Amino acid sequence: MPEEPAADPYEEPDLSPRVALLSIAGFWLFYCAIVTVRSAVIGQAGQLDILARRLAIMLFSMGLTCLLYLILRRIPTSSLRRGMIAAGLLAAPAALAFSSVNWVVFDVLKSPWATTATGTGSPPSGAQRSGRMMVQVGGTNADDADMAVVKMIADSAVNSYFFFVGWAALYLALRYAAEVGALERKNAAFRAAAQAAELRALRYQVNPHFLFNTLNSLSTLVMAGRRPAAERMIINLSSFFRASLVGDPSEDVLLTEEIRLQRLYLEIEQVRFPDRLRLAIDLPDNLRDALVPGLILQPLIENAVKYGVSRSRRPVTIGIRASAQQGLLLLTVQDDGEPGAVGKGPEGGTGLGLRNVADRIAARFGAMGYCRVRPLDSGGFRVDLAMPLTFDEH
Repeated sequence: MPEEPAADPYEEPDLSPRVALLSIAGFWLFYCAIVTVRSAVIGQAGQLDILARRLAIMLFSMGLTCLLYLILRRIPTSSLRRGMIAAGLLAAPAALAFSSVNWVVFDVLKSPWATTATGTGSPPSGAQRSGRMMVQVGGTNADDADMAVVKMIADSAVNSYFFFVGWAALYLALRYAAEVGALERKNAAFRAAAQAAELRALRYQVNPHFLFNTLNSLSTLVMAGRRPAAERMIINLSSFFRASLVGDPSEDVLLTEEIRLQRLYLEIEQVRFPDRLRLAIDLPDNLRDALVPGLILQPLIENAVKYGVSRSRRPVTIGIRASAQQGLLLLTVQDDGEPGAVGKGPEGGTGLGLRNVADRIAARFGAMGYCRVRPLDSGGFRVDLAMPLTFDEH
């Protein structure tokens, strides 16, 4: 069975016709049930004939209310006051039509129970009528009889007027609620789209930054005549970008895949620093399938290489550690570079990568995540990331 298409959050909000028709049916079924119970309680004769006539009136009334619905739905949802005024005006002719048909069905169209009940063939008294409550009006001439009919229809119209107004008020309330719900869904869709666009923009800022640094390194190798090293760097660079650019920037990746990409990146950098770059990874087996934003670690690793490894005369170890605490995934990237390195924090002159990481964490996780940077007393820097701990369910 084909699936129903999902509701478009950007379409104009309106109440479903199905809901409107169900409200109409519910209103008139309630009316029919109340009047039928009242008729049975007072013991009116000819219940089956009365019920048949009442059902005919109910079907007519449903059609009349559907016509009212078709008119009201053409009024813009933004004008609730106009809708209420229109409902009040349209309910008057609807009530008059209802009371007139009610009079025809129960008074003009004679029935056996009416003749039996009165014994004369004349219309039954107010106590004997079953379609509605009315007062017996006296009178012997034609003018008095006509006036009695007019008063009877008018009295019934006044009562039914509030019934039509009541349904119209319910319809407008349901329509307003549907509009509010649609606007909330639209706002949520806009917020999600804006957040996705922001995440894409932040991640795409990382790739050109990394590419610029790597091409500079490649240029240095070529100028130095280190052709094998340059070829190896080109191959690694191609593999890195193939892996990092295939997926959607707003999607999460497995932590083990994220660290694999960082290993690939560091292999590129090891061509520049074969004797100074070391790597230490602490990834527990139970966190290998944890989900993290794609390339969230790359700017941190790049910073550690740029400000730790490249400025040191001795070997520098870059450490990546993952742990879990109170439902949070904690990721730490640190290096033991020379003390006093500058430019590594968001306040530094080249802190674009760190700012991107902090902005991505804030945009994605809000108060549930953070990015903290601090220098180490022994030298180097440490960056701590926190985010909700989630796993791939597939």
